[in-house]
Formats: sequence, structure tokens, C-alpha cells
Amino acid sequence: MQEKISRTICACALLVGLGFAGPAPAVSVDEAIVDIDSSNVMKSLLEQHVGKRVKVKLCSGQDVEGKVAKVGSHAVQLTELVGMELFDATIKLNDVAAVIAKVRGK
Repeated sequence: MQEKISRTICACALLVGLGFAGPAPAVSVDEAIVDIDSSNVMKSLLEQHVGKRVKVKLCSGQDVEGKVAKVGSHAVQLTELVGMELFDATIKLNDVAAVIAKVRGK
């Protein structure tokens, strides 16, 4: 009887402890917030990813993936292009349809 009560108390304590821990947060602390109403949203998004790998979807439908080196007022420079590591690309910001970037892990 005493052993059954001890197990019940341990189980309750475990459940209460798990309840206080709560679910994992849905948003990472490192995740950047992007103002999508801004007129220069692509520029600010690319500036946040300088030094990181992104995939840029062009208005023509072509994808260019590489590391963001510099972002200017009219263009972005990508280095270490996937499949063409010895090449760099300079892309006009007006030609950027989407920026795809990894912002969180599993």
C-alpha cells in the first residue's frame, strides 16, 4: 500500500513538473522580424543575412543560391554560388522576387 502511494506521488510530481516546463517556444530568439510593408523589404531582408547562405528567386523564375557578401542600394552580391563556387553574382534588387533563407533549426 505504501509503495502504491509513493508511485502515485512520483507520477503526480512528474506531471506537475512537465506542466510547468510548458511547450517549446514557436519562435526562436535569433529569428529576425521583417517589416513586409516596407518599400525596401528585400534589401532589409538581405542585409539581415550578410555572411549567410540564401536562395534568391528572380522574377524570371531562376534561382541563385550563395552567401550574401554585400547589399547596396540597387544590387546584392552573392559569393560561393552553389554549383559554381568559383563565381560571384551581382543581382539588381528590382529583379528579386523572393529570398529563401534558413532561419531556424529542427
